[in-house]
Amino acid sequence: MRDRSITPGLYLLTAICGVIDATSFLALGNVFSEVMTGNIMFLAFEIGQGRGVEALPIYTVPLVTFSIGAVGAGFLLQTPRLGGHRRHAFIAIVVLIAIAALLALLWDPQPRSGHAMIIVGFLAFAMGMQNAAVLAHPVPDVATNVMTLTLVRLLSNWSIIGGNNARWQYRVASLGIFFLGAILGAVLVRFGPATGLWTATVLYLIALPLLLFGRSPQEASPQQESEQS
Repeated sequence: MRDRSITPGLYLLTAICGVIDATSFLALGNVFSEVMTGNIMFLAFEIGQGRGVEALPIYTVPLVTFSIGAVGAGFLLQTPRLGGHRRHAFIAIVVLIAIAALLALLWDPQPRSGHAMIIVGFLAFAMGMQNAAVLAHPVPDVATNVMTLTLVRLLSNWSIIGGNNARWQYRVASLGIFFLGAILGAVLVRFGPATGLWTATVLYLIALPLLLFGRSPQEASPQQESEQS
């Protein structure tokens, strides 16, 4: 499968991020498992409103576990002994999401409960790993979570204002897929958090072959790179 691109797999990750964050925010207590900017802002708002003591544990869980996942995966990805096995991080990530889905099914957690925070911790740890893994195999303008910057790149390169519309299809696709993933997650939350997380697990399993074996731009020949652009 090395003659295939990793890009479709990354687009599936974009949808998965939307599903997971919708599930986390709507069903687990107004926290994000993947978009850490939101958690930082909400924590700042709570501190500014004098509710920092109550809010600190809620937002510290995803921030700390996400950071540990990112640092741990970054360390492993830079270890020479891994050799050609660096993409195996994606396998660990889908296992973590599946564990979170299983816990959500068993516990049916209430928002901001101890069980909910454990599930958020698993998800945030997995998303920290995922972001580090995606950085190791990037495709230009294919974003899994940095939608603000993607939108700015799209608009600031618009031909109407003198831009060249470079790779606009990739940027629009990232924005649209993330949006649709969040809608899907919001719909699935009506049936409980486990439904959204099992859906994310299934999507990840579909993406996994492309993530493990798909060709990244760094591995493409000059001719292939020109065809992709």
